[in-house]
Amino acid sequence: MELGRRNFLKASAGAAAGLILFRSTKFGNVAKAAPAESDRAMLVDVTKCIGCWWCYAACKNYNNNPETSRPISEEPPELEADCWSTLFPLKKGDEWSHRKHACMHCTEASCEEVCPTGAISHQGEIVVIDQEWCIGCGYCVQACPFGVPHKDEHLGTARKCTFCIDRINNDQIPACADACPTGAIQYGRRGDLLEVAETQVQALKDAGTLTANLYGKNELGGLHVLYVLDDSPSVYGLPEEPKLATAKVPFQWLSGILMGGLVAVVPFWFIFKRKKKIEAE
Repeated sequence: MELGRRNFLKASAGAAAGLILFRSTKFGNVAKAAPAESDRAMLVDVTKCIGCWWCYAACKNYNNNPETSRPISEEPPELEADCWSTLFPLKKGDEWSHRKHACMHCTEASCEEVCPTGAISHQGEIVVIDQEWCIGCGYCVQACPFGVPHKDEHLGTARKCTFCIDRINNDQIPACADACPTGAIQYGRRGDLLEVAETQVQALKDAGTLTANLYGKNELGGLHVLYVLDDSPSVYGLPEEPKLATAKVPFQWLSGILMGGLVAVVPFWFIFKRKKKIEAE
């Protein structure tokens, strides 16, 4: 069915009103609730990781992402639209140390803050990208302090780790944690994992690793991926003090262009999506 001029104008007006209302609430100073002890979370202990890459393979397999490269510490695969979990390698003398690298599922998530369509949201404690609403603007790619989301040039949308939300909502653990043979990746309640992490950090310090630290407890309001590190965060490729991107910083100058462009584009985008869906059916 073709969209008449009147209906198109109605759709455009609706899109404009919706986006204006969305921006008025989305980019207001709304305080984020602190993570609860009962929140689902993950703990990564770099001292237990042996660099087997099983977490990488399990993520690829479970999410039907193609195997694009042979994972090795010397040339590790980077996060991409079809690679949602990898390892950050660190060579210390003749030995390798590794940090699992994927989405942190931040309480204060920069990707969510800058998303103009609301495609990125918190589903409980998990940050997800709705592929039906993502328009591939790339703002989340630019805003994430951890370099996590990436745009799929074929699909035209941004993609990243989902924390295996379908699995955990069915009382299963994420694929990466399930595959880990050493317990370097643990899944559970955030309060319990914090206790485990703090105990491990203290044990490392008592054993002489004075640089041991816990990362993620307070960063960006509290991450849902926590780390036991035996060295400073920056050594392991993590920002020491990650900052929350907002609509005003550094995107303030884009706000007028963004609104005008989205009001014009969104109706066409919905028509295109509807047409593709009908063609597929």
